[in-house]
Amino acid sequence: MTDENVVVVEQGSSEAQKIAKAMSSPTSADLFNALSDCPLSATALAERSGLPLTTVKYHLENMLAAGLIEVTDTRWSAKGREMKIYAVKDQVVILAPKKKVDVRGIVERYGVAAGALAIICALGLAIPSTLLEFLQPTPDKTMPLALKSGNGFIEVGQPTLLAASPTEVMTDAANSAIPLWVHDAVLVFFVAGVVILALMMVYEVYSMKRGV
Repeated sequence: MTDENVVVVEQGSSEAQKIAKAMSSPTSADLFNALSDCPLSATALAERSGLPLTTVKYHLENMLAAGLIEVTDTRWSAKGREMKIYAVKDQVVILAPKKKVDVRGIVERYGVAAGALAIICALGLAIPSTLLEFLQPTPDKTMPLALKSGNGFIEVGQPTLLAASPTEVMTDAANSAIPLWVHDAVLVFFVAGVVILALMMVYEVYSMKRGV
Protein backbone atom coordinates (compact mmCIF):
# COMPACT_ATOMS: atom_id res chain seq x y z
CA MET A 1 0.00 0.00 0.00
CA THR A 2 1.39 3.40 -1.02
CA ASP A 3 1.12 6.74 0.72
CA GLU A 4 -1.71 7.65 -1.63
CA ASN A 5 -3.87 4.99 0.01
CA VAL A 6 -3.38 6.47 3.47
CA VAL A 7 -5.94 9.16 4.30
CA VAL A 8 -5.37 11.30 7.40
CA VAL A 9 -8.57 12.89 8.69
CA GLU A 10 -8.44 15.53 11.40
CA GLN A 11 -10.90 15.05 14.24
CA GLY A 12 -13.72 17.55 14.15
CA SER A 13 -13.32 18.26 10.43
CA SER A 14 -16.15 17.91 7.94
CA GLU A 15 -14.57 14.70 6.59
CA ALA A 16 -14.52 13.16 10.06
CA GLN A 17 -18.15 14.12 10.60
CA LYS A 18 -19.16 12.46 7.33
CA ILE A 19 -17.35 9.26 8.32
CA ALA A 20 -19.00 9.29 11.74
CA LYS A 21 -22.42 9.76 10.16
CA ALA A 22 -21.87 7.01 7.61
CA MET A 23 -20.67 4.43 10.17
CA SER A 24 -22.85 5.42 13.12
CA SER A 25 -25.23 2.47 12.81
CA PRO A 26 -24.71 -1.33 12.78
CA THR A 27 -26.51 -1.44 9.43
CA SER A 28 -23.79 0.64 7.79
CA ALA A 29 -21.13 -1.63 9.28
CA ASP A 30 -22.90 -4.74 7.94
CA LEU A 31 -23.19 -3.26 4.43
CA PHE A 32 -19.57 -2.10 4.54
CA ASN A 33 -18.42 -5.60 5.54
CA ALA A 34 -20.51 -7.12 2.76
CA LEU A 35 -18.85 -4.86 0.20
CA SER A 36 -15.46 -5.80 1.65
CA ASP A 37 -16.04 -9.36 0.46
CA CYS A 38 -16.90 -8.42 -3.13
CA PRO A 39 -18.37 -5.52 -5.14
CA LEU A 40 -22.16 -5.55 -5.21
CA SER A 41 -25.06 -3.47 -6.45
CA ALA A 42 -27.62 -1.88 -4.17
CA THR A 43 -30.18 -4.48 -5.21
CA ALA A 44 -27.81 -7.36 -4.46
CA LEU A 45 -27.00 -5.85 -1.06
CA ALA A 46 -30.70 -5.50 -0.27
CA GLU A 47 -31.31 -9.14 -1.18
CA ARG A 48 -28.32 -10.34 0.85
CA SER A 49 -29.09 -8.29 3.94
CA GLY A 50 -32.87 -8.49 3.80
CA LEU A 51 -33.14 -4.71 4.09
CA PRO A 52 -35.39 -2.43 2.04
CA LEU A 53 -33.71 -1.06 -1.06
CA THR A 54 -34.31 2.53 0.07
CA THR A 55 -32.48 1.85 3.36
CA VAL A 56 -29.54 0.29 1.53
CA LYS A 57 -29.29 3.23 -0.87
CA TYR A 58 -29.39 5.70 2.03
CA HIS A 59 -26.42 4.09 3.76
CA LEU A 60 -24.56 3.69 0.47
CA GLU A 61 -24.93 7.41 -0.28
CA ASN A 62 -23.58 8.28 3.18
CA MET A 63 -20.56 6.01 2.69
CA LEU A 64 -19.97 7.47 -0.76
CA ALA A 65 -20.05 11.01 0.63
CA ALA A 66 -17.57 9.98 3.34
CA GLY A 67 -15.22 8.51 0.75
CA LEU A 68 -15.35 5.01 2.24
CA ILE A 69 -16.71 3.28 -0.86
CA GLU A 70 -16.72 4.01 -4.58
CA VAL A 71 -18.55 3.05 -7.75
CA THR A 72 -16.32 0.68 -9.67
CA ASP A 73 -18.63 -0.43 -12.47
CA THR A 74 -22.12 -0.24 -13.93
CA ARG A 75 -24.33 -3.06 -15.13
CA TRP A 76 -27.72 -3.43 -16.73
CA SER A 77 -30.55 -5.28 -15.05
CA ALA A 78 -32.99 -7.65 -16.78
CA LYS A 79 -35.44 -4.75 -16.99
CA GLY A 80 -32.89 -2.53 -18.75
CA ARG A 81 -32.04 -0.39 -15.77
CA GLU A 82 -28.51 0.81 -15.08
CA MET A 83 -27.13 -0.50 -11.78
CA LYS A 84 -24.07 0.87 -9.99
CA ILE A 85 -21.59 -1.57 -8.57
CA TYR A 86 -20.13 -0.48 -5.21
CA ALA A 87 -16.85 -1.53 -3.65
CA VAL A 88 -14.80 -0.57 -0.61
CA LYS A 89 -11.94 1.83 -1.34
CA ASP A 90 -8.46 0.38 -0.99
CA GLN A 91 -7.29 2.81 1.66
CA VAL A 92 -6.50 3.29 5.31
CA VAL A 93 -8.27 6.09 7.16
CA ILE A 94 -6.39 7.59 10.13
CA LEU A 95 -8.09 9.92 12.58
CA ALA A 96 -5.56 12.48 13.77
CA PRO A 97 -5.86 14.99 16.63
CA LYS A 98 -6.91 18.48 15.66
CA LYS A 99 -3.99 20.79 15.01
CA LYS A 100 -3.57 23.92 17.10
CA VAL A 101 -2.97 27.08 15.12
CA ASP A 102 0.15 28.87 16.37
CA VAL A 103 -0.96 32.37 15.43
CA ARG A 104 1.79 34.02 17.46
CA GLY A 105 4.50 32.01 15.70
CA ILE A 106 3.04 32.82 12.29
CA VAL A 107 2.88 36.55 13.06
CA GLU A 108 6.45 36.56 14.37
CA ARG A 109 7.71 34.71 11.29
CA TYR A 110 6.06 37.15 8.87
CA GLY A 111 7.14 40.08 11.06
CA VAL A 112 10.76 39.03 10.61
CA ALA A 113 10.18 38.82 6.86
CA ALA A 114 8.68 42.33 6.84
CA GLY A 115 11.67 43.63 8.82
CA ALA A 116 14.07 42.06 6.35
CA LEU A 117 12.12 43.66 3.51
CA ALA A 118 12.42 47.07 5.19
CA ILE A 119 16.19 46.63 5.59
CA ILE A 120 16.54 45.67 1.92
CA CYS A 121 14.59 48.75 0.85
CA ALA A 122 16.66 51.00 3.13
CA LEU A 123 19.86 49.58 1.67
CA GLY A 124 18.45 50.07 -1.79
CA LEU A 125 18.28 53.80 -1.08
CA ALA A 126 21.42 54.16 1.03
CA ILE A 127 23.89 52.35 -1.22
CA PRO A 128 23.21 54.35 -4.42
CA SER A 129 23.26 57.60 -2.43
CA THR A 130 26.61 56.70 -0.89
CA LEU A 131 28.05 55.75 -4.27
CA LEU A 132 26.87 59.01 -5.81
CA GLU A 133 28.48 61.02 -3.03
CA PHE A 134 31.68 59.02 -3.35
CA LEU A 135 31.90 59.32 -7.13
CA GLN A 136 30.79 62.97 -7.29
CA PRO A 137 33.90 65.21 -7.65
CA THR A 138 34.27 67.83 -4.94
CA PRO A 139 34.19 71.29 -6.51
CA ASP A 140 37.19 73.48 -5.82
CA LYS A 141 35.90 76.50 -3.93
CA THR A 142 39.30 78.16 -3.62
CA MET A 143 41.14 80.44 -6.04
CA PRO A 144 44.45 82.24 -5.74
CA LEU A 145 44.57 85.83 -4.60
CA ALA A 146 45.85 87.94 -7.51
CA LEU A 147 47.73 91.09 -6.75
CA LYS A 148 48.98 93.55 -9.37
CA SER A 149 52.46 94.83 -8.72
CA GLY A 150 53.83 98.11 -9.80
CA ASN A 151 55.71 96.63 -12.75
CA GLY A 152 52.55 95.08 -14.20
CA PHE A 153 53.19 91.47 -13.15
CA ILE A 154 50.63 89.39 -11.28
CA GLU A 155 51.76 87.92 -7.96
CA VAL A 156 49.86 84.96 -6.60
CA GLY A 157 49.29 84.97 -2.90
CA GLN A 158 47.63 82.46 -0.52
CA PRO A 159 44.42 80.81 -1.74
CA THR A 160 41.28 82.45 -0.53
CA LEU A 161 38.07 80.42 0.21
CA LEU A 162 35.15 81.68 -1.78
CA ALA A 163 31.63 81.16 -0.48
CA ALA A 164 29.42 79.10 -2.75
CA SER A 165 26.26 80.71 -3.99
CA PRO A 166 22.82 79.18 -3.12
CA THR A 167 22.44 78.10 -6.74
CA GLU A 168 25.68 76.12 -6.60
CA VAL A 169 24.67 74.46 -3.33
CA MET A 170 21.31 73.37 -4.76
CA THR A 171 23.01 72.07 -7.93
CA ASP A 172 25.51 70.02 -5.91
CA ALA A 173 22.73 68.57 -3.79
CA ALA A 174 20.73 67.67 -6.86
CA ASN A 175 23.71 65.96 -8.46
CA SER A 176 24.42 63.85 -5.36
CA ALA A 177 20.77 63.00 -4.62
CA ILE A 178 18.93 59.89 -5.81
CA PRO A 179 16.37 60.52 -8.55
CA LEU A 180 12.78 60.85 -7.31
CA TRP A 181 11.58 57.88 -9.33
CA VAL A 182 13.99 55.63 -7.45
CA HIS A 183 12.42 56.66 -4.14
CA ASP A 184 8.93 56.03 -5.57
CA ALA A 185 9.94 52.64 -6.96
CA VAL A 186 11.43 51.51 -3.62
CA LEU A 187 8.34 52.74 -1.75
CA VAL A 188 5.99 50.87 -4.09
CA PHE A 189 8.12 47.74 -3.76
CA PHE A 190 8.04 47.95 0.04
CA VAL A 191 4.27 48.53 0.25
CA ALA A 192 3.56 45.72 -2.23
CA GLY A 193 5.84 43.37 -0.30
CA VAL A 194 4.11 44.14 3.00
CA VAL A 195 0.67 43.60 1.45
CA ILE A 196 1.72 40.26 -0.05
CA LEU A 197 3.19 39.11 3.28
CA ALA A 198 -0.01 40.11 5.08
CA LEU A 199 -2.17 38.18 2.60
CA MET A 200 0.08 35.13 2.90
CA MET A 201 -0.13 35.29 6.70
CA VAL A 202 -3.94 35.52 6.66
CA TYR A 203 -4.20 32.64 4.17
CA GLU A 204 -1.89 30.43 6.25
CA VAL A 205 -3.88 31.04 9.44
CA TYR A 206 -7.16 30.43 7.57
CA SER A 207 -5.86 27.22 5.99
CA MET A 208 -4.57 25.84 9.30
CA LYS A 209 -7.88 26.57 11.03
CA ARG A 210 -9.79 24.74 8.28
CA GLY A 211 -7.29 21.88 8.31
CA VAL A 212 -6.34 22.23 4.65
